[in-house]
Amino acid sequence: MISLLLSMSLFLAPTDPALNEVSEEICPCNIQSEEIQQTIDTMIDVAYGQTKDHAKSILVGLAAPQIGIQQRIILVDKAATGVFKEGSTPPSPQIQIYIDPEILWKSAETTSWREGCFSTSSICGIVPRSRQIIIRAYDAQGNLFTEELFDYTARIFQHEVDLLDGIRFPDRIENDANLHWVEPSQQPEYRIHWSTWTQKCPREKWLEMKNNAK
Repeated sequence: MISLLLSMSLFLAPTDPALNEVSEEICPCNIQSEEIQQTIDTMIDVAYGQTKDHAKSILVGLAAPQIGIQQRIILVDKAATGVFKEGSTPPSPQIQIYIDPEILWKSAETTSWREGCFSTSSICGIVPRSRQIIIRAYDAQGNLFTEELFDYTARIFQHEVDLLDGIRFPDRIENDANLHWVEPSQQPEYRIHWSTWTQKCPREKWLEMKNNAK
């Protein structure tokens, strides 16, 4: 619990206007710089928690702007499945760093699944995303690569790239009935029963959060 709280303390408040901004690209020549490598190390520390236990992570994706760094770096847990059952143990994380990530192609086929985010507080929801994507990015060593991603991994990637563009998942939800309010203590239950969740979040509440309305 202490490691989780320490990691969460690095996150910008969901009302911070910086979360609505577009992040800056990184010159490939700077990827090996101390600044960028420190950013990557910090993001990995946040993902695993301050205990750095690589057998488990506290999140499935992270974008640098969420911790106040306006650069186009994300990480994705490629082992995450998004499927939770009572008493089940999640797979060991497989964290991948993506620098200046681009989505080159999206499938017309979409799926709808639950999403939440440290940058939306207790607001969760059911979000449509392309099931399959082709992406291009630099890795932490500065190598350019392309990759084909499917299903939950593709969903995480799309979610994190949106954050680089100042977009959070509630803006992808057109049906207000799919905006949910989930207290922290309810998260384990929500991960299992999200498709029938009855506690809704009015869109006005999201817009107040997004725009820091008083």
